[in-house]
Amino acid sequence: MKQLRKTEWRGGYPIKKNLVLCAWGVLAVAGFAGILARPENIPSLAACVLALAGAVLSLPRLLGYYRTAYQCLPALNRRLTKKEQEELLECENFETITELKSGSLRRTDFAESARWLRINGRYIPKELVILGGAEVTFNIMNRDTTPVIFVYATGDAVKIDLGVQASVQKIRELNAYFRSRYHIFPGQADGKRTEELCSIFREIYTDYLKEKEPEKEDAVLAELVKDAGELRQKCIEKMPSYLKRDDG
Repeated sequence: MKQLRKTEWRGGYPIKKNLVLCAWGVLAVAGFAGILARPENIPSLAACVLALAGAVLSLPRLLGYYRTAYQCLPALNRRLTKKEQEELLECENFETITELKSGSLRRTDFAESARWLRINGRYIPKELVILGGAEVTFNIMNRDTTPVIFVYATGDAVKIDLGVQASVQKIRELNAYFRSRYHIFPGQADGKRTEELCSIFREIYTDYLKEKEPEKEDAVLAELVKDAGELRQKCIEKMPSYLKRDDG
């Protein structure tokens, strides 16, 4: 079984997709049937109308989720076909990153191959990541889980839930590992600034694709996964100076 398929089944995504589809179908049928039944009281009619409206409004998002071939390959799953995604990870051999599996993260999935990181069942192309890392979260019930957010040279922002709440010290250790081993610049919790960076990187990536014509995007991305040095440098040059660190 191919790498991506195995990960999808481990995460239960094929089952989740069908469950979501069934739930949507029940909502739509209940709303439609309720309206046809012409309930006499206003609250019942309003509930049926709201159910049907909810089903209609959620349909585009449902179709997008259902048609996504591999949830475990964020960002790139919107740019490439199912076959193209499979080809990117074909013959990749992953080994556990034992340095990261300690304390609260001892059961979290951390693995890498020559070109990819796998974090909690999500695949991240090392070459495309410009900045990011784990972020501290706060909750009065102390139940928030720690997210890892990466910004790609393509202008995509990817968020991965670690499934546990990591300590501030563990977050620092994790981010220091990303910086020293993969030359990933520190991220930032400010969502507005992250979106501004994504906008800058998207523009650079779009221009980069134009330079590569007549190559298709799938061929360009396949090369970038191997070596994105030129694109990375262009993105880094446009980054605000306060975000820059030694990328050596």
